[in-house]
Amino acid sequence: MTIGIRNGVLKLKKKKLSHIEIEAAVNGIRKKYNDLLVEYMKPRFLRDSFEDRYIEALRARMDMGNFIFAEIVVVSKMLKDEKEKQQRLQIRKYEREHSSKRASDDTRSIADRIFDENRDKIRKYQGVGLDDPDAFEINKLYGALKFFEISYWPVMEKILRRIYPSRYSGPRVGMETRLFEITIPGPDGFPPGLIKLRTILGRSPREYSSLQREIQRCMLDASFLLHDLSEELPTFKNEGVLLKGEDKAVEETIEYVHTVLEDFRLMDLKESRLKEK
Repeated sequence: MTIGIRNGVLKLKKKKLSHIEIEAAVNGIRKKYNDLLVEYMKPRFLRDSFEDRYIEALRARMDMGNFIFAEIVVVSKMLKDEKEKQQRLQIRKYEREHSSKRASDDTRSIADRIFDENRDKIRKYQGVGLDDPDAFEINKLYGALKFFEISYWPVMEKILRRIYPSRYSGPRVGMETRLFEITIPGPDGFPPGLIKLRTILGRSPREYSSLQREIQRCMLDASFLLHDLSEELPTFKNEGVLLKGEDKAVEETIEYVHTVLEDFRLMDLKESRLKEK
């Protein structure tokens, strides 16, 4: 597989990486972790954890294209988050140095308001009961998908049945399986996609390297599914199968999926598999 960036989106092509390409990609990932350590004073265990995952992937004979793609997505998001955090701190510092005394209602900085607004975008979603500070974002993201499964998916699934009469044709079975993995609760009240994360959260002492790795996996699973939905849903209008009232339902569903991607800042976490010509 080859990895590239086009229009700001990571792309994944089905072509086996050569040893030279693998080495170049791994060194690039190492450089990004070094940037995290040097520029943002992040703990060294982040880079060490990557090296451990890399060795494990080699021993397990994993597909290195998939492994490298996922690692690039993760470390790039970490760098982006740290950059945004530094920008917020710089805004606060500037306001402290240049602002005069204000009334109590005006003491909150621009950065504080922006940060609160971003948190509110996530906080408004109902969680799935994963009430742990270390899993706040995943709890809300999976809750957003649960709401989608209850409120929007039934109509979309009916339309998919008309477009793809066979359950095993088209994208229907794949999206449905992935959605239910994230949303349908098991005997313990949680979906299968959260089993490993809940196990790690229940351990004492907490293994933060494993926790971070699993949170990243959960985030990618949800993001890739949302992007697939955002690409598939608009095609319904071109299939000539929509009944009265369904056009509005499709529009509302597309808007909800797009809103979730924006609220959780997942617009760049998109997986694209390009077939070889």
